[in-house]
Amino acid sequence: MDEKEVLTRFKNGHLDRAQVAALLTGAGTGTGPVVLTPPAPPVAGAVAVVGMAGRYPGAPDLAAFWSRAREGHDSASAPPPGRPGEEPGHYLERVQDFDPEFFGIDAHEAALMDPEERLFLETAWEALEDAGCTGGRLDALTAADGTPRSVGVFTGAGSGDYALLAVRTWSRERPRPMPRGGQWSLPNRLSALLGLTGPSQSVDTAESSVLVALHLAAAALHRGECAAALVGGVRLLLHPSSRHPGAGEGVGALLLKPLARALADGDGIHCLVRGSAVGHTAPDPTAPGPGRGGRSAGARTHGAPARTPGRGPAGRVSREALRAAGLGGVDGVVREDAGAVRALVGEAGAATGVAAVTRAVLQLGHRVLAPGAERAGARPWESEGPGPRRICVGVRGAGGTDAEVVLEEYPPETAGPSVVAERAPVGPELFLLSAPSPAHLAATARRFAALLGGTGPVPALDRLARGLRTGRAAMDCRFAAVVADTGELLRVLEEFVRDGAPCADLRGGGADPLGLGAVPETDGYLAALWQAGHLHQLRGLWLSGLDVDWAALEPAAGGAAGVPLPASAFLRVPLWLSGEEGPA
Repeated sequence: MDEKEVLTRFKNGHLDRAQVAALLTGAGTGTGPVVLTPPAPPVAGAVAVVGMAGRYPGAPDLAAFWSRAREGHDSASAPPPGRPGEEPGHYLERVQDFDPEFFGIDAHEAALMDPEERLFLETAWEALEDAGCTGGRLDALTAADGTPRSVGVFTGAGSGDYALLAVRTWSRERPRPMPRGGQWSLPNRLSALLGLTGPSQSVDTAESSVLVALHLAAAALHRGECAAALVGGVRLLLHPSSRHPGAGEGVGALLLKPLARALADGDGIHCLVRGSAVGHTAPDPTAPGPGRGGRSAGARTHGAPARTPGRGPAGRVSREALRAAGLGGVDGVVREDAGAVRALVGEAGAATGVAAVTRAVLQLGHRVLAPGAERAGARPWESEGPGPRRICVGVRGAGGTDAEVVLEEYPPETAGPSVVAERAPVGPELFLLSAPSPAHLAATARRFAALLGGTGPVPALDRLARGLRTGRAAMDCRFAAVVADTGELLRVLEEFVRDGAPCADLRGGGADPLGLGAVPETDGYLAALWQAGHLHQLRGLWLSGLDVDWAALEPAAGGAAGVPLPASAFLRVPLWLSGEEGPA
């Protein structure tokens, strides 16, 4: 087995670090770290998609969204219960539900928040967790001056329907509290709640909003304005004026990092953003649009040319995006537009672009082309040459703003580790879970028990445990176990959930009773415990509320490197204007 095959098998989870060391040294008896061939040089200017989450009609997560995209499913339906009218559309379920406790928001305040904001908060958090970028790894994203949490937030603006609903019920005789905020509040709320210090701005170019936001985010990363950028969009049809034939809803978010930074941090990489471009084409005033019995300019048929001559698949914006990607032409580049997701999300305003990009990323990751105008069904995506697979996503907003982004696959064999951890990941592992309340903790534990006891693939214990230690925030309610294998972990989790065993609850104070966090020698003490394998002692210290920088204890492990783990559970409750049950 040559070195490349060893690295590929390691990345795919078929070998652990001790086995890699043994194969590359020929003996497996070395005591120091084993240096491996470094990964291929980063693509100049490339940006990596390291985290992703979304919720779309009939698809509460991206696994369900991909299943529907692969099968060519049409999500059109009658309005869900609680929505007035009979207009068919593409709707999300239970949009009135939110988990204010998870984010530390008062329930009264949460009821005045636009549901688009609330839904985006939850989705953005799931994208950060998918990247293993909460807690200490989020703090470690520093600006040039050392400011932590240097993350920008760039969003496609929401509709503002919630404020319109509030206005309908307000009068001088019966004044009601009004929802606060505007389109600017969508990114700003997330930045404020998580203490993010990068740019925070909203974009409104209708259907192309998220692609324009992605273009701005990539530019901010190149200029060094932030160390990472969260890009997303949301659209809900809450007010009757927003509904028309084929209208839709959705929410999605992606976390971006410069490729060099993603490799240094040991991130899992969904794909690369190779280039993007933005321009404008004056819309045809005679073309039908929403409310006039037709489609918006941004929702043209998949693969069809735009209405304005010279602005089709080989138009100026497309050429500029390809040029920015360092590509000379369209050969070997799959092209998609907003029509590719019409059956999945309908005409979903700002959610259109994020749905189109998400579908494209999933196609690259699975190496499968989903059904489209030229494909009646899904088919394997065969590479047309020695280069990587690429897909160009273009969306035009109703006002004429064109935006295109060129995405490229990042084969896992090019992202091998630079070193093997000094502490071989064999034997017991320290498994950690935390949440804002005991109920949240139990619900999240159920998700991990379902993963371990299900029929799907299960990550290796060392990767699963490391992903949780280094990639998740340490909250007030904590559960920890030292286990030898995934079977034992499943038994421990099932017992915890079934018996309602008490967890460490630090909500009332009392964290770190010995004050070890304030003692400079504690870091060395923790490192000594880790290197000696004293996991039970580390478990007790963490449960007592001591902050432990796990990424510093195991830097060679590369953080949470692409481990697919269940997201933290939200415990949603209905929250609406003046205590109403839901949309009206």
